Amino acid sequence: MEPNTARIAAEDWNPSRPAESFKAFAQFVHARAKEILLQDGHHSEMFFFMPLNGVGHVILWRGNDRDLEADWLRQHIQQQYCYGVMHVVEAWMRMAPKPGDHILKQLMAGEMKVSELQPEHRQEALMVSAQSRDGWAVSWVDRIMRNPAGRISMGECHEFADFRGRFGKVFG
Repeated sequence: MEPNTARIAAEDWNPSRPAESFKAFAQFVHARAKEILLQDGHHSEMFFFMPLNGVGHVILWRGNDRDLEADWLRQHIQQQYCYGVMHVVEAWMRMAPKPGDHILKQLMAGEMKVSELQPEHRQEALMVSAQSRDGWAVSWVDRIMRNPAGRISMGECHEFADFRGRFGKVFG
């Protein structure tokens, strides 16, 4: 096991129904991640790895090299033969106010990063993404709002059934 790793077991996991069990566990992790963010004011980046039997492990990720992280993730999934993986991370996002948003087009073309945008053009978000070996994938993107005193509340949640990028399609 790697540093910053802990064993986890999914309650109510049914090994004969891993797809349904994994989806239920992913929803639980999403709900719990929001609770932790509201309670602590931040959330550590982490990966949950679940095998077919529902007894997996969680790894706290420390580092800023996203390409290295994505490569490591794919290797780890293969080495551990994981059935499903969840990724929890705070991030910056750009939600286009209307179709054809020129800033979003520049971001998608790789001309700039969301973190480089002016504060008025980006928003904080909690992202919880889940993918399984059988092709199921969902990403919940919850807007993080801060009042003038810095107190956090959760805004709207956007759910994406298919996502791309360096953390998309990690099972190949």
